[in-house]
Amino acid sequence: MAEDGLVQILALLVLDTDGGRLAVKYNSLARKELWQTVKQQVAFEKRVINKLPKPSATRSDVDVAVIDDYTVIFQACNDVVVAAVAAASENELVVLELAEGMFNALSSACQSQSFLSSGLTKQLVLDNLSDVLFILDEVTDNGVIMETDDEKISARIKMIDETEVTQSAQAEQMFQKATQSAKQKLLGSLMGSRG
Repeated sequence: MAEDGLVQILALLVLDTDGGRLAVKYNSLARKELWQTVKQQVAFEKRVINKLPKPSATRSDVDVAVIDDYTVIFQACNDVVVAAVAAASENELVVLELAEGMFNALSSACQSQSFLSSGLTKQLVLDNLSDVLFILDEVTDNGVIMETDDEKISARIKMIDETEVTQSAQAEQMFQKATQSAKQKLLGSLMGSRG
């Protein structure tokens, strides 16, 4: 755990079901002390995939596994596994919030334009790799969790100010109320003129 009490995320992994890297981010401590070479990192990623249950065609719930004495919180869909790796001493609920927010933001960023979209897939991740890497960068800063809310993460990668998102939602609500009020007054005046 970090000296100041902040949860330390050792790695963020976006892998295919064969253990192949789609996108990964290791913090500096993990790169210097735990998995110093890419070969060690890939070997760890293979162990992670081998210990996790195979994902189904539907989105799975967030789950936890202990691999090599590290807590791995993961969520899978189709042929993609999204995982956050932390020390066993870290708070699993905080890491779970991160994994879930990251998965939802990835799903949102990689949405297929098709009505028949079956969720997050390897091809969608690769097609939207710049957004995927941006999401991994936005959620942690050298292992410290910066954001877990998928809507805020999505707003950041779309370069939309978070207050703008809130203000546009409020403006939409006001417009809906004004339209409804005008409609009621118009109907009321029409009904009143007949009587």
